[in-house]
Amino acid sequence: MTLESPLGTGWWVTVALLAPNVLWALFPGRVRRAAPEAAPRRLAWVAGVEWVSRLAAIVLPVFSRYQLRSTGEMAASCAMALSLSFYYTGWLRYFLGGREPVLLYQTLLGIPLPLAVSPVVFLLAASIALHSPALACATAVFGAAHLTLASAERERLLSASRLAER
Repeated sequence: MTLESPLGTGWWVTVALLAPNVLWALFPGRVRRAAPEAAPRRLAWVAGVEWVSRLAAIVLPVFSRYQLRSTGEMAASCAMALSLSFYYTGWLRYFLGGREPVLLYQTLLGIPLPLAVSPVVFLLAASIALHSPALACATAVFGAAHLTLASAERERLLSASRLAER
């Protein structure tokens, strides 16, 4: 009789994605920034959907097995590496740029909302390498909600900076 752990080899997907967020929480800047405001009332339900789907997208990889046997899995792994590199570049810009909140939402290399787009691409590619349709579905829902909220927060920050300039 052999005992097998319910944990798969996909746990590193979650760790890689959350690493910058952990650093953000552990090493605050000299000036502590206010957290983003709550979602506008009209988007409150989207925030709930985002929270639940984010949790699913973070937990599901832990119980999946990462595989590199086919061309599709290798292509997915390349997409994961590229999107994760892009994600880390966005976070690096934020940390080195004085931790200004607007840096979380500014276009990077022509891609709008890079810190919202890249984790979605990473998780969608991971769903292929992990053979997880559940992760693909959770990520699709998370992506739609996350991009909606990130876009609203970006607009709020831009409006606030325009008002401050007056």
